[in-house]
Amino acid sequence: MLQIILLEDNLYYRRGLEQIIHDMSGVSLMGSYANAESVLKKINQLKPDIFIVDINLEGISGIEFIRQAKPLLPDTEFLVCTINDDNTNIFESLKSGATGYMLKESSADEIKNAITEIAAGGSPMSAYISRRVIASFNSAATAKPTSVAAENLTEREVEVLNHLARGLQYKEIADRLEISTGTVKKHIRNTYVKLQVQNKVEAINKFRAI
Repeated sequence: MLQIILLEDNLYYRRGLEQIIHDMSGVSLMGSYANAESVLKKINQLKPDIFIVDINLEGISGIEFIRQAKPLLPDTEFLVCTINDDNTNIFESLKSGATGYMLKESSADEIKNAITEIAAGGSPMSAYISRRVIASFNSAATAKPTSVAAENLTEREVEVLNHLARGLQYKEIADRLEISTGTVKKHIRNTYVKLQVQNKVEAINKFRAI
C-alpha cells in the first residue's frame, strides 16, 4: 500500500487532495497537515512513500521543509503541488529534493497520474512547468559559451574583432589602433583560442553572436 502525507495549509484544497487519494486504489493517506513545523517534530516517526507539499506555508516554507526532510527520509519522494510557476521556486524545489512539480490548477486525474508516476520512479511535472524547465536549460546552454567568451576577451581584442567584422584588413586595423600588423595578428590568434574557432570567418560570426 502506497503511503502518502499531505502538507497543505489551504483547508479547502487539502480536503480535495484527501478525496483524490481516497479515490485511488492501492494508496493510503497516512497524514494530513497544515504546517511544516508539526511534521518536522515527528519526522523520525513518519516514513511515507510520498509527501505532497505546498510551497506557500505559514512558518517554514514547503521548499525549506523538503530541504530539511529529504536527508532524513532519503527513500521518500516529494511532490510539490503549488500555485507558484516562477523559475526561482521551480528550481529551488528541485534542488531541495523534490522529484515532481505540479500546479494546483491540475485536474484530479493529473494529480492521480502524478502520484502514480512518482511512485514508479518518474518525475511528474505540469506541462507548463516542463516547458519552463526545458526553456531554462536551452537558454543556459545557448548563453553560457557566449558569456564566457565575452568575459575572456580583452578590450583590445574586442577592438580588433570589431574592425575585422567591418571588413578592415590587418594593415588598416594596425593603422587605426596605432599598433603593428604583427600585434594585430597576435590579438586575432588569441581570439581564435578564446572563441574556440579555426579561422577569421568563424571568429567574426561567433563575435557577432556575443
